[in-house]
Amino acid sequence: MTDQTTVHDGITYAEREAGELQLDLYLPPSEDPPLVVYVHGGGWIAETRSNVPEPERYAAEWDCAIASVSYRLQDVPQTLDGEEMYDADNPTPRGTFPDHFVDVKAAIRWLRANADDYGYDASQVATWGASAGGHLALLAAVVDDVTDLGEAFADELEKSVAPGASGAVQAVVSWYGAADFTLSDDVEGLVPRVLGGSRSEYPDRYAQASPVTHVTPESPPALLMHGCEDEVVDVEHSRRFFDAMEEAGVNAVSYELHDLNHVWVEDVDDIESERVGMDLLAADPTHAQSVYQATHVEEGGSPEPLLTELPPAGPEAIRQFLERTIA
Repeated sequence: MTDQTTVHDGITYAEREAGELQLDLYLPPSEDPPLVVYVHGGGWIAETRSNVPEPERYAAEWDCAIASVSYRLQDVPQTLDGEEMYDADNPTPRGTFPDHFVDVKAAIRWLRANADDYGYDASQVATWGASAGGHLALLAAVVDDVTDLGEAFADELEKSVAPGASGAVQAVVSWYGAADFTLSDDVEGLVPRVLGGSRSEYPDRYAQASPVTHVTPESPPALLMHGCEDEVVDVEHSRRFFDAMEEAGVNAVSYELHDLNHVWVEDVDDIESERVGMDLLAADPTHAQSVYQATHVEEGGSPEPLLTELPPAGPEAIRQFLERTIA
């Protein structure tokens, strides 16, 4: 416990054949705060739930409970692409897609089912993720029930954890998340490893694993942040997701940060962990950026934009978005 935030480390939310899956929960001092579920990045094959930007600080500053969740990582042999990221000593259980998505949805349901035990309000849940975690956060937001991912994955989906609880999400924040796998037909790299082959071999898997495919008028509002010079996940991913939200009539805000690469660095060789991501993002609030906001008004209603002041990309923009959507 800190002066402001209570921390519950290593809560087991699921037991898989490959091992236990855990989450860390950060609670602000307020009564029944809303819940943010953080999904870490690492190319679906690396990192752990500790790869989260200062959760104790932001739980207190945003007055939100934050749960950083583990999910089964892709089992990629060290001899294949991604070996520089693969850590054989990482204790996180491993599996194959869609295990990652199944686990994130299981964590959301478990957190809803156990809200009263820990003292947060899980009626309104936001997901937040970066890179591969951004992909999973977006996918969890636009696919309400884990079994709705698509026929290409029908035999690989399970709902064994808190099956009576809802896995639906009411808002999503994505940092440079992969949103449309149909952008590439690469036969090498991490995406073919995750999805079992190239897009030409498995077009349905590529489409159904893409969050943009599942956007509907019932999708929750989104806040997107992406560097225009991203060499790992092209900014076109966020652009396509924003366009799909706008076309569907769903409110969304998209920040494009000029000259910034993946994880908010200027040079891809300088990439560090997401733990310092917020500091990097907020280091220069005057950094050149473009902001696009889709605000939809029902007939006879008044516009209610997600962000009225449009602060620079960073913690204040996220705070205002969460306050507007789940508080």
